[in-house]
Amino acid sequence: MMADPVTSMDRISARIGFFVGVTGVLLLLSAAKLAGIQIRHHEEYAARADEQQTIQVRVEAQRGEILDRNGFLLAGNLTRACFSVYWPNVPPEEAAGVEAFAAGLGEYLTASLPLCPTGCNQVLAAAVPWEYAAEAMDSMPRYVDCSFVTSRVYPMDSLAAPVVGTHSENASQGLEYQMEDILEGTDGLSYYQASAWSGYSAVDNEADNTPPVNGRDLLLTIDSRYQEIAQRELQAAVEYSGSSWGAAVLVDPATGDILAMASYPVYNEDGTLARNHCVQSATEPGSVFKAITLAAALEGGYATMADSFDCTSSFVEIYGHRINDSHPVNSMLDLTGVIAHSSNVGTVALAQRIPDEAFHSVCEAFGFGQETRIEFPSEQRGLLRDPSLWSGLSRANLAIGQEVSATPLQLAMAYSAIANGGLLLRPRLVCATLEDGVFRELADSPSRRVISPETASAVRDALTSVVEWGTGGSAAVPGVTVAGKTGTAERLNEDGYLSAFAGMVPAGEPRLVAVVVFDQPDREYRWGSALAAPVFGRIVSAVISTSPEIALGEPFPGGSLVARGGDSR
Repeated sequence: MMADPVTSMDRISARIGFFVGVTGVLLLLSAAKLAGIQIRHHEEYAARADEQQTIQVRVEAQRGEILDRNGFLLAGNLTRACFSVYWPNVPPEEAAGVEAFAAGLGEYLTASLPLCPTGCNQVLAAAVPWEYAAEAMDSMPRYVDCSFVTSRVYPMDSLAAPVVGTHSENASQGLEYQMEDILEGTDGLSYYQASAWSGYSAVDNEADNTPPVNGRDLLLTIDSRYQEIAQRELQAAVEYSGSSWGAAVLVDPATGDILAMASYPVYNEDGTLARNHCVQSATEPGSVFKAITLAAALEGGYATMADSFDCTSSFVEIYGHRINDSHPVNSMLDLTGVIAHSSNVGTVALAQRIPDEAFHSVCEAFGFGQETRIEFPSEQRGLLRDPSLWSGLSRANLAIGQEVSATPLQLAMAYSAIANGGLLLRPRLVCATLEDGVFRELADSPSRRVISPETASAVRDALTSVVEWGTGGSAAVPGVTVAGKTGTAERLNEDGYLSAFAGMVPAGEPRLVAVVVFDQPDREYRWGSALAAPVFGRIVSAVISTSPEIALGEPFPGGSLVARGGDSR
């Protein structure tokens, strides 16, 4: 029996109606969903899309440069390129193009040819100079990547390292560490819109792109020429004398500017930067300190240069302790003779005239026992004990540079006060910072008077005699008068001696102060006159050959890059 055609058509129509109804409902639901996405949840989904399509890239800020007083680079930045290929992404037919590109890298190619595609990333060339890399990128295949790395460079290498220090991503040392807040910039952020085509993107100009703020440049008071002279002379002397270390600091006594601050050895055995002994080592200064004893006696009116002292004996006994003259004079001496011959007997006799409090006060005024506040890390303050802690022997020991410790820098600043007429200055290592394209000089710190100009002049005259006919003849510099003092300190807590010389040129109107110190040299070099004084002479002679105006008492060159005024220190 055949089905009724009418009934069959009704069923088909019902089914079609059902499917049309279901489809309509689904379309309505889809439309509602789309409306929800487009209207109610628009911001949410737009943010998700941006998050998926936007790439955030850190833009590295450039670290500030460090320049010497004449604008020569001491620390800078070098950007180099690295080319690499990730072989799993390279289609076989593209490998030849990568090979050809690698061959064109020439001397900078670090991979071996022919290339061997591997299942990992392969560096083709590293440390490629920027100029060469820019040209190579014009022909770089699609599957080769190029990244840039900026590293710190030091044109003077170890010659300036004791001052400038070092910097890496992991650590900073020396001035690089001390001035981190100024040298370090602030990285920026750039946002890129990713493309469906691998390797292509564009900067999102509507994003909150933040440009990097580069670090500020520093202009130092250091003269790289003097630094090299001092460092080379110091290294040679440490090596031939067998000293454990050496230090040499050069100062402009009119301003407190540090012109050189050499220290050797430069590096420890593990490759880390060794301490700068000019600032970070304090030792007993020995007879170099006798200039301070003389200044204290004259300033307080406890003696005059014409006074005579009995040095006929080779020793003096204080509270049962014998203090000897290393080079007995066996005669009566005036104060000039006491200093010129470095008589311990005469110096102790002079010190007995000075009350403890008065003696301590002058030593303290010269900056001993205190930090100089130089812009350098881990400065040692040295030792100057309060008179309440002194023994009956302390005044005599202090007079000849014992029971006191000082850094070479502290000695240099004290001698600078004698050189400039009696003013103690704060040492300055950083002269200026770069502000809006101009170097702005940092304001000077106030000085303080420690002795009168008359006292300073009398001490300089006595120190001139030391070099002219006393123990410091080996510090003489041809063509210029030198005022200075030798020093030999016997180590009380450990074996060995300390050889030192502190001096100034020209003696009549000093424009340069230099202090040279060697720790624990071989016994034949233990005297200040045998090691430190001749090194002083060679350093100063070379500096004057470089800048003859020093011998004439003229101001130091440099500083033309600086706009006066600016930040306070």
